[in-house]
Amino acid sequence: MLLPIRTDRRLDRTPWVNYALIAVNLIVFVITKDMLNKPAIDSLVLTPAMPRLHQFVTYQFLHGSAMHVIGNMLFLYVFGNSVEDRLGRLAYLGFY
Repeated sequence: MLLPIRTDRRLDRTPWVNYALIAVNLIVFVITKDMLNKPAIDSLVLTPAMPRLHQFVTYQFLHGSAMHVIGNMLFLYVFGNSVEDRLGRLAYLGFY
């Protein structure tokens, strides 16, 4: 298995927004890991039949398993740092 650990792009500034997004994803996962398939989580999942405005934000932080969140956060850490550095903090947050 091939896992990326870094890119060859040197960063001009510390990617604080990316670190914050990783932290929020991990915190939400810990809080919601036992709530999957329960009514409380249903209001956070983006449902195509009846989408609500808040679901366009909340669904981005939900993960189905530990491997799911670990894989996503690994790639967010490796590639998100460079994307944030390139786009800038606010543009990166909007892109996310």
